[in-house]
Amino acid sequence: MTVHDKSMGIKDYHLYSKNGLAFYVFRKYQGIWELAYGELADDIKEACIDALILRFDSDVPELFYHHGKRQIVEVRAKKYSLWHIYLNNAYVGSIQYFTFTKQFNYHIEDNSLFTDDHVQKYITMIQRGKLKCIKDDIR
Repeated sequence: MTVHDKSMGIKDYHLYSKNGLAFYVFRKYQGIWELAYGELADDIKEACIDALILRFDSDVPELFYHHGKRQIVEVRAKKYSLWHIYLNNAYVGSIQYFTFTKQFNYHIEDNSLFTDDHVQKYITMIQRGKLKCIKDDIR
């Protein structure tokens, strides 16, 4: 696999088969992934896109399917020990770390697909350094 930065927010990901001859180009443009070159069965194409999202989108701790539609979870670091949680680019909640009490607090929007267990998992990922934080924000 090779990655080509095309500028203007476009990146191409070239995937080669085991024989090194056949290849496929997946493109990410403005947060949208697509198969730009090559032909794959839909389920294999979607599995490749899932793997690319999890590998290269650093703010994405997980993705899942709900009613057959891909749900991409993003946890974006903000200033002042704050993280916003997005589901398919729509705000669904936030996590905040209070340096004085050294505790996390969170809020989940009503009617979201998230449970307390989801947010606790993201808090653990933040504590372990697996999700970004603004430098020197948590100490």
